[in-house]
Amino acid sequence: MSIVQSVLNKAKSSTPLARLINDKCAPVGGVYRLDYGSAVVLTDDYYKSRAGGVPLGGFLLAAAGTQTPEGFILDDEELILLRVRGTEPLPNEADLVQTRLAVVRDAAASGQGFDDVTDVLTRNELQQSAFDCEVIGTFYSDEDDKVEFGADIDNVVSSAKYQVFLPSQNVLSWLAAYPDSGDDDMLPLGVVRFASTRRRARAANIDKAAVRVHVSDFVSRKTAVFGMTRTGKSNTIKTLVTAVFRHGVRAGRRVGQVIFDPQGEYANVNEQDGTGLRLLGDTADEVRVYKEKPDPSERVEQPLRINFLDTASLQTVWQMVQQEVATGASAGAQYMAGFRAVSMQQPPSGDYSATHHFERNRLAFYALLHRAGVTGTLSGVQVTLTNELVNELNSSDPKVKGVTGRGKTASVASTEVARDLLEWLRAKNGAGQLTQSWKDDFASGELGDILKAMEGRAGDAAIKRLKPFHDPAAVGEIGELIWQDMQAGRLVIVDLSQGNGNVVRTLSERIVTTLLDHARDDFSAGKKPQPFQIVVEEAHNLFERGKRDTDSDPWVRLSKEAAKYKIGMMYATQEVSSVDQRVLSNTSNWLVAHLNSDNETRELSHYYDFKTWADSLRRCEDIGFVRMKTYSAKYIVPVQVEKFDHAMINMARVEAGLAPKEPSPSGSVPTTTAPTFPTKVEGAEDGGLF
Repeated sequence: MSIVQSVLNKAKSSTPLARLINDKCAPVGGVYRLDYGSAVVLTDDYYKSRAGGVPLGGFLLAAAGTQTPEGFILDDEELILLRVRGTEPLPNEADLVQTRLAVVRDAAASGQGFDDVTDVLTRNELQQSAFDCEVIGTFYSDEDDKVEFGADIDNVVSSAKYQVFLPSQNVLSWLAAYPDSGDDDMLPLGVVRFASTRRRARAANIDKAAVRVHVSDFVSRKTAVFGMTRTGKSNTIKTLVTAVFRHGVRAGRRVGQVIFDPQGEYANVNEQDGTGLRLLGDTADEVRVYKEKPDPSERVEQPLRINFLDTASLQTVWQMVQQEVATGASAGAQYMAGFRAVSMQQPPSGDYSATHHFERNRLAFYALLHRAGVTGTLSGVQVTLTNELVNELNSSDPKVKGVTGRGKTASVASTEVARDLLEWLRAKNGAGQLTQSWKDDFASGELGDILKAMEGRAGDAAIKRLKPFHDPAAVGEIGELIWQDMQAGRLVIVDLSQGNGNVVRTLSERIVTTLLDHARDDFSAGKKPQPFQIVVEEAHNLFERGKRDTDSDPWVRLSKEAAKYKIGMMYATQEVSSVDQRVLSNTSNWLVAHLNSDNETRELSHYYDFKTWADSLRRCEDIGFVRMKTYSAKYIVPVQVEKFDHAMINMARVEAGLAPKEPSPSGSVPTTTAPTFPTKVEGAEDGGLF
């Protein structure tokens, strides 16, 4: 070969795509049949063994070119990315089966080894096999030598010109991270893992191919984390929440995150991890943990309880009572149907008729609270009457003490006064001294529905069950408080582990509704949205499919409206089939671990090409082994997610300007110490993963 040819070959083997093949990629065979969606790869046992094995679901690269002393040279500047989805019978498979049968029979009969009863040519023939591969797409170079990807192929050739290679560790990592921006937006999430059995991958040194994802993919978009209990869902969420926290710190604009925590796993320092997300901050300006019984000595803990008598919390409290009534012994009674339909939504200020009805309903509700034992002062509670009735209440010997009357308005200062005024008005109604509007409300309106519930004691019982969530000292409506937290870019954990199912559902939906309403108002006013995240564990308990097939469901609203408001949602559940299809259809990021039911994998198969992984998902129960499709990724990548640990927390703390904390194996909150921990997580090692 001439020097000129050698120089040309070296140049051709150094193009961006040729460098991938020449980066220790192992040849495994060649394509002998190619279609637009599939390829059949001819291989043999020698190539497979030397490459370290070819797992089901593994990536292969098909390249048309020639091997030279200077390296592999591409005929066309393109690589076809394949995924192994099974084996394919060869055209002479029937003859090979007969030959293999004869070899086994002869070896058994003679007591010799298989190789001893065959000649070299026969052994070579018997070692041949073929892979059935899915065509994922094409990598190709543009005019500036930048590598691009197309999710198909734009030509099919019949000649056997494509050689097939198993990616090396570096190339596999490149494939897993494509497109890699190469900046601080990339998060090391774990390593590529195709199979539960990892012996050959370790022997071939391809078991540590790092997977990096774009953190920005998980901001302002929906992320699903699916898997059975104890398969690593919470670990994945903790890793992603910490990454988003660091992303906001680097960008100089923190991203608010609110986590609905049904088990208290995020609200407390977890003994298993020796750490917790609450350690990402030291004060309530950075992290807030809303709990039913906060520890006064913990600066980040805030009361989750609600002041039932605060008019700002009226709608939330009312919905909690309605939900509780719906599960009570009298839930099926006809008189309760009207009660559950009553709304305590404040009418528009100009709608006087609706406002009058609302005032009466509110008065009856506070009277109901008093009767159930929730007593105290009220502010801003009033009803509209006639001048004559107000004058009678203002007389020197009033029938109801504690009422302040002015014009046609009577204001009450406590639940006791609300009860007494309501009883006085009922008496006046019985005497025919109220307006027709009042008479209608008492007879067949929403006011009458509330009074029937009071008489039936169902309302009393529901409120008594909810009393542990009442705190007269609580200030503000919980949804409003968390909206302010999101605007400030705080990490918020709502500990729902102490409440019953109705309370958990009502509080969660009320918070989400408030956040959406504020985001909608800001969007309508032309304000630039402040991105924030909503994280939901045990999501099937909150937005179950068929629970409420209406657009008023806050979770359905979130799936439809969140993108334009820059609201992201991360939800975890073991039941794909329980999640509303409108939520699934608007999900950008998918991380799926072991699922034991074909019902769940069948539902999952409707999205992207998860159908390819259905059998593997049911069979492989390894903790932290997920199949991942992110917003910017072009295809699904199987990943062994790195184990969340205290080093990740300290990395984030250092970047946020906080001192690291000592880990606490006992589960207690660690104390602040001088920086002694590394500010960089090392690559995944054996034992560093699940």
